[in-house]
Amino acid sequence: MREHTRKAPRRQGLAVGLLLLLGTAHAQTTPSYVELILDASGSMFTRLDGGQTRIAAAQAVLNDLIGRLPADPALNVGLRLYGARTTASETGACQDSVLTLPMKGIDRTALLQTVNQTRPKGATPIAYSLTQAANDFPTTAGKKLIVLVTDGQESCRGDLKAALAAFKDRGIEVDLRIIGIDLDARAQQSFTGVGTFVNARSIPELASALGSAVQTVAPPTVATVPVTVTLTSGGQPVASGPTVTFTGSAGGAGTPLTNSGGTYGASVLPGGYTATVKTATDTQTFGGLSVSVGAANTFTFDVSPVGGVTLTVTPTQPIAGGKLSVAFSGAPAGAKNWVTVARKTDADPVYLDWAYVQGASGTLDLNVPDDENEYEARYHLANPDGSTRIIGRSAPFTPKRQGASLSAPATAQAGGKIEVKWQGPNNDGDYVTVVPKGADVGAYTDYFYTRAANPGTLSLPLTPGDYELRYSNDKSVRVLATLPLTLTSATYTLQAPASAVAGSAVQVKWQGPNNDGDYVTIVPKGAPVGQYTTYFYTRDGNPGTLKTPAAPGDYELRYSSEHGTPNPTLASVPLTLTGTTYTLSGPASTSAGSEIQVKWTGPNNSGDYITIVPKGAPVGTYTQYFYTKDANPGKLKVPFAPGEYELRYSTEGQSPNPTLATMPLTIKSSTYSFTAPKQGKAGSTIQIKWAGPNNPGEYITIVKKGAPVGSYLNYTYTRDGNPVTLRLPDEPGEYELRYSTEAASPNPTLYSTPFTVTK
Repeated sequence: MREHTRKAPRRQGLAVGLLLLLGTAHAQTTPSYVELILDASGSMFTRLDGGQTRIAAAQAVLNDLIGRLPADPALNVGLRLYGARTTASETGACQDSVLTLPMKGIDRTALLQTVNQTRPKGATPIAYSLTQAANDFPTTAGKKLIVLVTDGQESCRGDLKAALAAFKDRGIEVDLRIIGIDLDARAQQSFTGVGTFVNARSIPELASALGSAVQTVAPPTVATVPVTVTLTSGGQPVASGPTVTFTGSAGGAGTPLTNSGGTYGASVLPGGYTATVKTATDTQTFGGLSVSVGAANTFTFDVSPVGGVTLTVTPTQPIAGGKLSVAFSGAPAGAKNWVTVARKTDADPVYLDWAYVQGASGTLDLNVPDDENEYEARYHLANPDGSTRIIGRSAPFTPKRQGASLSAPATAQAGGKIEVKWQGPNNDGDYVTVVPKGADVGAYTDYFYTRAANPGTLSLPLTPGDYELRYSNDKSVRVLATLPLTLTSATYTLQAPASAVAGSAVQVKWQGPNNDGDYVTIVPKGAPVGQYTTYFYTRDGNPGTLKTPAAPGDYELRYSSEHGTPNPTLASVPLTLTGTTYTLSGPASTSAGSEIQVKWTGPNNSGDYITIVPKGAPVGTYTQYFYTKDANPGKLKVPFAPGEYELRYSTEGQSPNPTLATMPLTIKSSTYSFTAPKQGKAGSTIQIKWAGPNNPGEYITIVKKGAPVGSYLNYTYTRDGNPVTLRLPDEPGEYELRYSTEAASPNPTLYSTPFTVTK
């Protein structure tokens, strides 16, 4: 959700670092897969020290990176964006992560277009993005790398370490590189133990860190490529007079192009550029230029004077962080022309919020920055070669910040809830949260967006002390209002027996605030904070009932809450679980498919059951079973496959269901046979003598020859006599007499003999 105010390095260092990370002069013999994950959260419009927005810096860096990728057929580069579709306060913001380009070769054009058209607006679901990224990679051999560029920490309460398990689950080994731009201590801490994290506070630090990280991956290489520019005016070539300079979008000195017979040329590093064309009377800027390895890198700039587009902004003094309406008229044709907002002093290529426009006139809404600097709306004309130039500007305007206030109780119980009323601009991304007194700007615990409710409800921290309610914005991270709040201690107690039989149920009385997410559980004595086994929520009753573990020993009953990570222990009492006797009594052997009786002794706790499994089966395995509460002795249907088995006394009280008692059982093969005629007249009856165990559900039937297992026509149960009488089908043909049983699905064929039905 919220990004944190922090200084950011200038873009030259970031560009160099990313170049080192991915650039290599050597074609690879095995495939390599690289996924770029770009933060497009709302705070990416925040400005760096040099005045450029974070998103513009990232776009410039990625333009350089994409342009300089080696033309290697074994290299596959993809792009995932998060926060680009949904504002942070909208439903689905924490699932706003999209693989915009899969890792299939290097589509530079699509990569550049997607990066340059990215509009930051949403949250920061890093954990969700990593989980989804695990499905982006193939499971085949090859190097796999993720480069995640972010200006903030996880904002959707996702678990970054747990997210990496998705790669292990698919058998994927990935090298994760997280690049943070001057993150504060809290944000840095959030990436501890997650891939390789680098936080650089200066350009040299950033370049050095990135260079060191990739030295063992691939030696970096840098090579210039030629660019050529021709100029036209009124449809005619301009052979002399103007000067042309290329300046990297990520900064640095400009490169003048040499005029040779009307063609301007120079060699530059691949990447993003802005061209400046100076004539005796005018200076024009052409932005959005991409120079790439293997591309023609030829550009034509029309320097003809263009009639100005009229732009009008409403209101003339919009609310800072809000929205404004921009009306335009007198615009030329073009499907990719666009309107943006920028500071009046910004260079032409700089932009904030923007939108494509079509037609000679129209109106659109754009987001206003959350500051009180002087801005203007700009109309950009898109040229066929991908460059753009400004052909219209609005009158300058200065946003005005609107005040905010909060109203809530001065004190509340820790772990409880309070309602907070607010007044403020209610801009996209405005939210109310509670934090420890004096917490860093941008810190948050529970929160609600102002657009969602007034008053809104906050779940309070569990630790007593001095706190602040804050009205803030997740794009600018500005705190608009604060209100002090003191959290007082709550009383937590538990009452329960000092001892109980292992596997039994105990009742626990509790005292506490009964907040949402409060629960009582049982754990081994000294278990880590946050651990739990069986539990009940306090909201479900007082006293509540807990199923105790099946293993005797020393345990603790704990009152805990889901509102802390790990879930804290708020009260605890000891509990000793004593052992009980479990025995089984049944036959040592039986015939396959038969039914046996099993006697048992045990506590007969809820969920206790008797089952039969193959000898040595994993703990928790079961086949046929009966609950001890239903019978003693109980009946079990024996499997049809002969072999060594076990009878087990088990319980559903824990996972996997433990084995509390066991006894061996040998299942022997049964003998099946028929004595019957070989043929009979259609529609008549025949008598069949049979040999078999005569288990419940066993029957004799007649079916078409080769009919699927489980098929039957006329049939009779073996329990009805021996011999049995069976009516033959009315249709002559080749059939089978089958001995089968209902004890399995499909009903298996235990014995079969051919039979002919005659006319």
